[in-house]
Amino acid sequence: MSSRKNNTILINHEAYGALELIRNQIFSKFNRLMNEKEANEVYETGFLNNEPMPYSFIFAPFGKRNQECLRGANSGDKIELIKDNKIVGHIIVDTIFKFDQKNRINNIFHANEMIQNEVNQSGELAISGEVEIYSSTFSDVKKQIKRIKEESNAQKITAIMLTAEPFNRAHERLIRMTIDKADLVLLFLLKSYSSDWQLKFDLKRRVMEYFAQNYLPRNRLVIVPFENSNLFSAHMNPTLECIAANSLGADKLVVGQNHAGIGMFYDHNVVHTVLERYKEILKLEIVILPELVYCNECRTIVSTKTCPHGQHHHIKYHASTLKSLLNEGILPPAILMRRDISSMILSELFPNRFKNLQKLYDDLFPSNGLLEKHTEREFYEELMQLYQTMSLT
Repeated sequence: MSSRKNNTILINHEAYGALELIRNQIFSKFNRLMNEKEANEVYETGFLNNEPMPYSFIFAPFGKRNQECLRGANSGDKIELIKDNKIVGHIIVDTIFKFDQKNRINNIFHANEMIQNEVNQSGELAISGEVEIYSSTFSDVKKQIKRIKEESNAQKITAIMLTAEPFNRAHERLIRMTIDKADLVLLFLLKSYSSDWQLKFDLKRRVMEYFAQNYLPRNRLVIVPFENSNLFSAHMNPTLECIAANSLGADKLVVGQNHAGIGMFYDHNVVHTVLERYKEILKLEIVILPELVYCNECRTIVSTKTCPHGQHHHIKYHASTLKSLLNEGILPPAILMRRDISSMILSELFPNRFKNLQKLYDDLFPSNGLLEKHTEREFYEELMQLYQTMSLT
């Protein structure tokens, strides 16, 4: 690798995620790294090739070695992208130019306000040209969406953005409500970005796949994994959510009223949001749902708009609370999370937790008399079943 260092650029996870989304046309049909002229058009008009473009695709990799690579690059050169000591893609050089630092905040590589400045630094020189990322994740998702649309003639396609950390009953109700009014639902599974404890993305994805396979009609939900990007984390940028949903064929986007980036305001007693302009430009219907809670009077999941009982009767689905329980190895109540899903998560968070699982299992639960080996996941599921026994409670 050292012999090719003059033709390589080192990138971090954030840059890789943005490049992957650009290459796979998640933000626009335009899937190259922009040159100065194209970027200036975006800064001045907010459009490019008649498409809404809130951010430019200007790539100015930080670091002395990266900048030396750009200084020696010529049009037509192939520069490989290195992440974690692996080649993950390449760029075919078009032009090398000076990065306009004053428009830094309007650059897609700096669109995530959650990322610390030292992670999101830019170099003096930028590169434009064709980019290739060696990942088939989004191409596979697009093929799946196309196949389902052809097989079922799906016309109404709705997108939902979820971090699903952890996936709970409110998420489940939201998905079912959406499926009721759509032919196909695109669930954008987002990566969390925070300093506190979080679930591994692979585990979140397996939980969602398990739920879809066991509790939803076939071919009604497609999971779109945003594993490599924090651009949608904490829902701070709803404009990108609208564009991504539209790019994958959705005509409706469902968000919650507590969405961090919506910025709701009132005008003549009518609710508006910063997303209004995108409803018109993209022909995208945006549905803002009220908060879902469990009411101990209604004895079911309700919205805060339809429940007549006060907040003191409501149990809320706070992600931080559920994560605290799971992090301490405690099964959340079944009204908050399905027992098989919480069992699935706990068995992975605490592998080999019990010294003699078989004895514990045999002592606690009835059996059919046969010797059977049980997993920790099965143990948690049976334990929750005991918690739900009503005759002595």
